[in-house]
Amino acid sequence: MPPASLIPDRQLTFSPDLAATIGLEEAILLQGLGELLSVRPQASQCVALAEFERNFPFWKGPKIRELLARLEALGIIHVRNESQNSNVMRISAVASQSAQALGKTEAQPSSHHSKLKTQAVSDAPSALKGEPNNHLGRTATRPWQPSEDLLDLLHLSHGIDRQFALSQLPNFSPAAADPAPDNRFRQHVLSAWRRHQSQHPAFEIAPPPAFDQNWRPSDDALDIMTGNGVDLEFIDSMRPEFVLYWRERGGPPKEVNSKFIGWVRQRWVRFQAGLGHSPEPRPMTGDWQPSEQVFEVLALSNIDRSYAMDRLGEFRVFWCDSGDLQTSWNSKFLQHVKHQWRWEQGQISKKGSDHGGQQGRGQSGGEHRTRDRSIADDLSDTSWAN
Repeated sequence: MPPASLIPDRQLTFSPDLAATIGLEEAILLQGLGELLSVRPQASQCVALAEFERNFPFWKGPKIRELLARLEALGIIHVRNESQNSNVMRISAVASQSAQALGKTEAQPSSHHSKLKTQAVSDAPSALKGEPNNHLGRTATRPWQPSEDLLDLLHLSHGIDRQFALSQLPNFSPAAADPAPDNRFRQHVLSAWRRHQSQHPAFEIAPPPAFDQNWRPSDDALDIMTGNGVDLEFIDSMRPEFVLYWRERGGPPKEVNSKFIGWVRQRWVRFQAGLGHSPEPRPMTGDWQPSEQVFEVLALSNIDRSYAMDRLGEFRVFWCDSGDLQTSWNSKFLQHVKHQWRWEQGQISKKGSDHGGQQGRGQSGGEHRTRDRSIADDLSDTSWAN
């Protein structure tokens, strides 16, 4: 059995000079279209889109329609969809008639532009018939000019206008023996176009704002925070601390506004919470009162309100004299009351065990509130939390 061929499928051929003039994909489709219609001698042929897809399996239907439209825009073929079936197209080569018409009307020597146009349209039948193209390799007389087909291709494929392309001619000098000057000029124009786009103000990256004490969050960030009920004065008071925090860590974070929103939200919740966490430590005052949330938390541990209030006076006196500062006196008072409750319950259990099950003292009885330790020892002891 003979070995399998490395290239079992049929091969598509195309003219390199034609590809250099109208583009690689357009040349492949045009050469293949010539082979497809070579068995049909009529002036125009109906070709189904499915037949294109079978002959060019590497292209989908939309891509084939796009390439046909480019060939039609270049004046090489004419494409018309059948009214009864949009997937069937009638294709004809209009270049031969155009070339004849131009030849009849141009009795006198034509301009360079007209010669190039006649050459472009007269080359189309050769491609459709699969014949070699003898005109594409010719070089123009001095000074060299790009073909109209190339200028149209630059405009259709890359959006480069004619004036910009022609303005690159002073910087381009084709070699005398260059077989494809259009292709080299196309690459030259594309490089110049990319440099031109990179210098456009729309592509400039604005430097980030200075991250110092004058930094301000964006208007969108302010709208989000104020929409959540955060006070503007509170937002502004958080800004210096936020700036200092990130400057000590090397600079602003990548999502600086998002980070600032999270920073403010966290502190706003603490500020608004029942335990009243303050951004700054504060001293104890003689008229301080715990919040209602403190008594609700104590009730979950079966500690009634009267027990907590009985210990409020000594708590205020001790901390007023100490002069210490706390961010949340509610948390400190909650800790103190729970510790007293656990200590007294332990004393009751111990005394009941020593007296043979004698009933311990009540929670708030004055005669049973003698203490073996000072309030300073009680407040500094955190063994109750273990």
